[in-house]
Amino acid sequence: MRRTLILILCLLGLIVGVFVGQACAGTQFNWLALGGQIGFDPFVMNLGVMTLTLGFKCIINIGGVIGLVLFAVLAKWITGWLKI
Repeated sequence: MRRTLILILCLLGLIVGVFVGQACAGTQFNWLALGGQIGFDPFVMNLGVMTLTLGFKCIINIGGVIGLVLFAVLAKWITGWLKI
């Protein structure tokens, strides 16, 4: 239960942080948007009977790392407060 809660909050922090980082791209906080992408573009394989599409892309930026760290600290505090 504790590990699941920490994992969910860390993923939520990463998602929120990347969103905030990309939203700050045109402002004075554009350094939050610095980062890169890992993955590959969608690959389509037509088998005649069915079509298979496979793709993966992970975007990470400084805002995402900050969000991940903040939510990890928050998760640690919440699990200590709930005593789980």
